Amino acid sequence: MAREGITATGIARICHCSPSSVIRIIDEAVELKSRVARLPENLCFDEFRSVNSTMSFICCDAEGSHDIVAILENRLTKTIREHFMNRYTNRERAAVKSVVVDLNAQYIKFIKALFPNTRIIIDRFHIVQLFLTA
Repeated sequence: MAREGITATGIARICHCSPSSVIRIIDEAVELKSRVARLPENLCFDEFRSVNSTMSFICCDAEGSHDIVAILENRLTKTIREHFMNRYTNRERAAVKSVVVDLNAQYIKFIKALFPNTRIIIDRFHIVQLFLTA
């Protein structure tokens, strides 16, 4: 039912149980990957509005498949740094050639520490947006 887009509350009503029971059962049934097998050479960093209007972090492959590399519950520097530092070796992170970001200065500050051989590329959409605003 969740795959069909029915909310936890809706599933709870149908199954005569609590929404928290539905969420617990879904969490037990879903196995999340904690890391991709290999970091892509080119990454994209961005944030998006998620649950309760909080901002979450997303990282994806910048080329080819555009597969999601990571979705983190928040966009705090500490959370993002720990994610990449704890899951990927220095060698794996050093193989990343570029990271595409928006104009979020927070990302630019720590990208070089995480990915020492990378080029930082500002997303052209944000450059045009900045130009039009100016």
